[in-house]
Amino acid sequence: MPVITRLYETCNEAAAAVERIEALTLPGVEPSVLGGERLRDYRDMRVECDPVTGTRNQVPEPAPATTTGAALGAAVGGVAGLLAGLGVVVVPGFGPMAAAGWLISALTGAAGGALAGGAIGAFVDLGIPEDDVPLYAETFRRGGVALSVRFPEEHRSAVEDTLAATAPSPLPDLRRRYEAEGWRG
Repeated sequence: MPVITRLYETCNEAAAAVERIEALTLPGVEPSVLGGERLRDYRDMRVECDPVTGTRNQVPEPAPATTTGAALGAAVGGVAGLLAGLGVVVVPGFGPMAAAGWLISALTGAAGGALAGGAIGAFVDLGIPEDDVPLYAETFRRGGVALSVRFPEEHRSAVEDTLAATAPSPLPDLRRRYEAEGWRG
């Protein structure tokens, strides 16, 4: 099955894209997300992140699980079910990553090989060019989230149009900005 992967700078942007994909209700269209610590925080609603400065603040008292689930459901709608299955996968060369959906098994298989080359190959299988893998890793480190959608070929245009409507982060712009800040990939 084909896979399209898009990168979003914030969990909220990725959640909006997941909701749009799920709203298509097309058979065989499966969204999955991948990110770092902020994705887990977003799911758990434990940390608030200032969208302007990126400053992370611990929420004073964790809410009970039922309250957290209700808040998450109210906050992100359809993505709540996907994030409920969020797990941590250690990917060689990338460290711990939070993943939900079919990406967990895809990356677990790559991580099981314990070779960084295998992990890069797994990202390439997600439609990420090998030269962009370090850019994705840096974006994850900064709190970004990747959304990978696998789908039957007959749904390609609907998936592409839906993902385009949620404005993923343009990779050339991210690369230029990170490099201006001293990142060298």
